[in-house]
Amino acid sequence: MEHVFSMPFCRPGEPRRRASTRSVLAFDTHCVGKTAAVILLLVLGLGGLSRAADVLPYDATLPAKSRCRVPIEMLRPTQFCVGFWEVDRRAETILHKSPRKLSAYLEEHLAEIVIGPGDLPYLVDGHHIAMVLLKTHLSDSIDAKVRANWRHLDRAEFWDKMKRYGWLYLYDGQGHGPLDPEKLPTKVTQMSDDPYRSLAWAVRKQAGFDKVPASYSEFQWANFFRKRVPLGTGEEGFQQAIETARRLSHSPEAKDLPGYESE
Repeated sequence: MEHVFSMPFCRPGEPRRRASTRSVLAFDTHCVGKTAAVILLLVLGLGGLSRAADVLPYDATLPAKSRCRVPIEMLRPTQFCVGFWEVDRRAETILHKSPRKLSAYLEEHLAEIVIGPGDLPYLVDGHHIAMVLLKTHLSDSIDAKVRANWRHLDRAEFWDKMKRYGWLYLYDGQGHGPLDPEKLPTKVTQMSDDPYRSLAWAVRKQAGFDKVPASYSEFQWANFFRKRVPLGTGEEGFQQAIETARRLSHSPEAKDLPGYESE
């Protein structure tokens, strides 16, 4: 099965490359193909990508708080974009983890789903890690916790309830929205790139702000930086943008954003 993104990965500031007919999820084969296969076999030898013993195959009748294993191809995104630069960095990092550390990492970044109309699993947390697993060829399925089962609702009721619970982010890669939830991508591989979402993640990793449980908090930071920080060109320009944004994240101007810390 081939997975093709609507946009290939590239560094922020670089021109987009035309999507090819082969998978744009893959690193160069000579770099990681064999490595990923070896890691996967080792992790499976430790009991699989999950340490939990009660992981069930995905079933649309599962109740809330269940834990299941879902084919990534089935997952319906609840946002339009991810940060491709972040996916690249996390993919590089994950391939250097020992099997035990990889298992712990995946446990820490457990995906969350809501089961919706048509018996479909809607991904409410874990969009980036799902793409990382595909990109590294480590797995084409992912462990997830069921937050709610609303399969009995019609689509209008479902979208309304998802909005009320804060489980939709209906803005595009330029920060425009809210958009119609019916226009959301139907597969995680169809999500587009928001380089400012990558910028927000990079700033948080450099202690620019705290990680908080608020939904889509890094998108809030992305929109804050979008209006204030130019990305520049290529990797060097993006690194300069990270430093500018990190300083800005501690300014009084950012005090109302989730996870804010004064310097």
